[in-house]
Amino acid sequence: MTDQSKKEIALYLAITFGITWSIALVVLGFSDWFVAHFGQLTSSSPFFYAAVWAPNVAAIMLTAANGGWAALKDLFSRLVRWRVAPWVWLAAIAFYPALMLIVQLVGLAFGRPLAGADAWQHAAIGVFSLPALLLGPLGEELGWRGYFLPRVLRRMRPLPAALVVGSVWMVWHIPAFLASGLPQSGMVFPVFVLAGIALSVFVTWLFVNARHSILIAGIIPHAIANAYGNATGPMTWINAAVLVGGAVVLAMVLGPRLGAPAYSRP
Repeated sequence: MTDQSKKEIALYLAITFGITWSIALVVLGFSDWFVAHFGQLTSSSPFFYAAVWAPNVAAIMLTAANGGWAALKDLFSRLVRWRVAPWVWLAAIAFYPALMLIVQLVGLAFGRPLAGADAWQHAAIGVFSLPALLLGPLGEELGWRGYFLPRVLRRMRPLPAALVVGSVWMVWHIPAFLASGLPQSGMVFPVFVLAGIALSVFVTWLFVNARHSILIAGIIPHAIANAYGNATGPMTWINAAVLVGGAVVLAMVLGPRLGAPAYSRP
């Protein structure tokens, strides 16, 4: 990794964590003052939107500073890049729901009832929910998969890069688990981390097969993961185990390109 790449990564993480965790510091450290002036922090609060969109803000700022309009054009073109092999589209759309079905079947074997048909219908609809998109995929993926992942891939092969990016991504979420008004506060953090890192392996595998498309390797799988995870029940150790198993399958069998050479622009 060149000194420039290291600097870009360091600045990206500093800005991303700086924005999100500074907001969290005010919300959590001065909670009485915050609630008195702005009310309870919820997922509809403008402060929450600002915290969630920090990865994108950092990516846009640094891309513009380092490469100007040409670099911004490249970044945003990958946000809408859709011309990839049909099997890549199929993987992006179907792989996570297939894993969630396995989660349901494994859960049934352990005495957990299957989610009803209405839950799966809500999940399918939830993928296209604008608030859900704004609070996850559209707010984060221009940064994590559009800016951060390519620079990590310049140093590492895709599998270790997926683990690094996934780990950093999960650490960034910590404040959401400490704020009582947010959905993450009711989740088990270690389970969330395992599932998130497994998802990072999947989207990195997509990234190296989808011409570095942020749409296909970021927004679509992230939106599907959020929608199906929310609709089919709370994240449990069963979910995490199945998702990790799916990541291992990708790493060992289906994704030989996870051992591909370092990133280069298509």
